[in-house]
Amino acid sequence: MTIFVRDLTQEEGNRLKRIARKGADPVQVRRALLILASAQKMKVPEISRLYHISGEHIRHTIHRFNQEGLPSLKPKYCGGRPPTFTPEERSEIIELAQIPPKVAGYPFTNWSLSKLKQAVEERKIVSSISIETLRVILGEAKITYQNTKTWKDSNDPDFASKKNESKTSTRTHQWSGV
Repeated sequence: MTIFVRDLTQEEGNRLKRIARKGADPVQVRRALLILASAQKMKVPEISRLYHISGEHIRHTIHRFNQEGLPSLKPKYCGGRPPTFTPEERSEIIELAQIPPKVAGYPFTNWSLSKLKQAVEERKIVSSISIETLRVILGEAKITYQNTKTWKDSNDPDFASKKNESKTSTRTHQWSGV
């Protein structure tokens, strides 16, 4: 049995053409092209060869358009993978991120994502977490962080005077202009 799209109204035909020509969403453009091809009485196998899309998908698109009309062109996105961590675990991570590391018993002044990851796992809030997941959780809580900057310092009491000595030990050459 051959399946075709129902007869289109003038408005539907114009909207489908506009979507097919100037649409921004590639899913909607492809579906509009399939519907227009079916409206021109092209059979499913012909449309399949023309657009390199499975016949099953084309039939599904036509059936859906016949039932719903133009709204059927918009993709129905599902929710994706469910969250890995419970809201309680997320709140504990956020709470730890807001505590200064020195107060939490760590020998540094600012959290980096890798140090926060290590602390979260050490405290057994979660068994394992990626740095990217931490970034997302903190971003959702509107907690910003800065990449840690390191520099060298010395325990030497004469460090300040020695540090400036190196500048005076090198001579400056005058430019002779030759």
